[in-house]
Amino acid sequence: MAYTIERAHIRDLAKVKPFWKAMVEHYHETLAGQWPVRTPEQAWQLRHQEYMTWINEGSGVVFIARDVQANAVGYAALHFSSVGSTFDLGDAVGELESLAVHPEHRNHGLGARLIDACRKELHKRDIGYWMLDTLAVDERTNRLYSRAGFAPFLLTMVQSVEEAAPIDPAFTASIPLVPTPNTSRVPVTPAAAEAPGTSSAPGVAVPAEVPAAPVDALRVADDGAPVAQALDAVGIGDGGKVDDPAEAAGVVAKMARSAREASRVLARMRRAEKDELLVGMAEQLMAHAEEILAANRVDLDRGAEQGLPEGLLDRLTLDQRRLAGIAAALRGVAGLPDPVGEVLRGSTLPNGIELRQIRVPLGVVGMIYEARPNVTVDAAGLALKSGNAVILRGGSAASATNRSLVSVLREALAARRIPSDAVQLLDDGGRESARALMRAHGLVDVIIPRGGAELIATVVRESTVPVIETGSGNVHVYVDVDADLEMALRIVVNSKTHRPSVCNAAETLLVHAGVAQDFLPNVLTALHERGVVLHGDLQVHGVATAIGVPVDQATEAHWATEFHALEMAVAVVDGLDEAMDHVRRYSTGHTEAIVTENRSTARRWVQEVDAAVVMVNTATRFTDGGEFGMGAEIGISTQKLHARGPMALPEMTSTKWIVEGDGQIRG
Repeated sequence: MAYTIERAHIRDLAKVKPFWKAMVEHYHETLAGQWPVRTPEQAWQLRHQEYMTWINEGSGVVFIARDVQANAVGYAALHFSSVGSTFDLGDAVGELESLAVHPEHRNHGLGARLIDACRKELHKRDIGYWMLDTLAVDERTNRLYSRAGFAPFLLTMVQSVEEAAPIDPAFTASIPLVPTPNTSRVPVTPAAAEAPGTSSAPGVAVPAEVPAAPVDALRVADDGAPVAQALDAVGIGDGGKVDDPAEAAGVVAKMARSAREASRVLARMRRAEKDELLVGMAEQLMAHAEEILAANRVDLDRGAEQGLPEGLLDRLTLDQRRLAGIAAALRGVAGLPDPVGEVLRGSTLPNGIELRQIRVPLGVVGMIYEARPNVTVDAAGLALKSGNAVILRGGSAASATNRSLVSVLREALAARRIPSDAVQLLDDGGRESARALMRAHGLVDVIIPRGGAELIATVVRESTVPVIETGSGNVHVYVDVDADLEMALRIVVNSKTHRPSVCNAAETLLVHAGVAQDFLPNVLTALHERGVVLHGDLQVHGVATAIGVPVDQATEAHWATEFHALEMAVAVVDGLDEAMDHVRRYSTGHTEAIVTENRSTARRWVQEVDAAVVMVNTATRFTDGGEFGMGAEIGISTQKLHARGPMALPEMTSTKWIVEGDGQIRG
């Protein structure tokens, strides 16, 4: 039979749901009540959220098989993960999280073709090991995989904590398997490939053309593995040369000490000197545009081969126009007031002592961020103008671009006899170097993470260095009953489609029930025409069906997701209170917007919505340091201490009290 196998988009995941539910029902039947299993609907909500995260972040792929009528007849889900330090299996392995084929299409080699598609994906990413899981009690499935060449590797044993005696060994959770050590191809038979499916517990491995290996079973023994997993998921931890914690700590310590020396020079520089430096850097970026763009093409070609998602590739892309914009941002920073030395407040005490509080540099700043070349230059420019040295740790997807950019910036520093170590790129380490930077307490003054929610949460959780949290943007637009609907349409379309991959793009639209019938047909049509994949509640789905616009049923996962893509969740709410309740539940505290002509309603929104930026009658895309007149920004903080909202020069400083007297002593 003829089949096609293609990558799934998020909008295709609804077609995967029946296969997943069938697998969960198979688990219920196989375990016969011996172990608790979630309901198919509960299990799907969790798995659906994982699939969306993998596709958005490029940390996994889902392949869908279709017959000649384009019906979905099977699928495979492949995840890329870091490994623990016990086994030398490379920086990452693949996990075949799920594999299912419709019963009517088994024994036609379709499962083998799905596995082969996964193998090819692993080869493109230079991953040599992969794994899968099966239930230990599912003898039929285990025999099939064993005949395909799997052999025991790790055994995970499970017991309920309520049990007084060991459980029946027949019900141990899963038998991780890995192929015998060789580099030959191990054939996968159609029968084996079409076993009922795989679970998501620690592992059974499927051999790739080169040896493949388990992941989750290894994570138990490595207390740093959650960090590695999060860093690898966004490309921070892979591809490095240093993977020894002690060696990585030594590299970071050396860099931090040289950065500290450079920061002392920067702290003494006058504004004119710093401005001249930044203008010179901007000129050098354009003078070296050809080599910078060539390096960027290397990263883009590699990213395309690895199947990175479109949103990530967009953020990674440089062209002449974007590079000119980055250089212009540097010139813009040069034209901004120097915050260092600014007097914030002062007074003269009754005894004649004079007090003043002034802004001073933070010192040594560490930046951990994803594959965004503009962040490399923005961070360096803001750090230098505010008198700080900076250590940059960008995502490996932009490694060639970052090396080229930082080389140009360091040359500009050296040309003006300023220590080039004022700007350094932590480029020679794997995930251990990022971890070492996070734990360089006393050497680095502050860490600023910039990227997706998983990266930021990991840095906040694991860092011993103080962190300024730049949060993800699950941004909402609420269209009120008193909204100008033409204005609302412009705002919603711009907020979602102007640049969907960035953190200030809108992700959820809330519409007052009083205007839903008038507004939804227009906005759903406009979004659909611009390629936006829509997820809606029952009321939205009803309107969409009537006008012929495809809308998937929204789930809990959709309301909580920052899509970074042309994708949006839409809901109808009864009024302002329900809209604010929804925002309180799902907001990340980044930007929240209302469209209304009612000043009282707008006032309540501004007072009661808790976010770094709260907007009335304007597009969410304006949450940006440049748009706010700050020049380039270091990030958008969603925390409440030190800085909140777009962070520019003032947020890159601390304060110092200056106390001057003429001999006073305290009695």
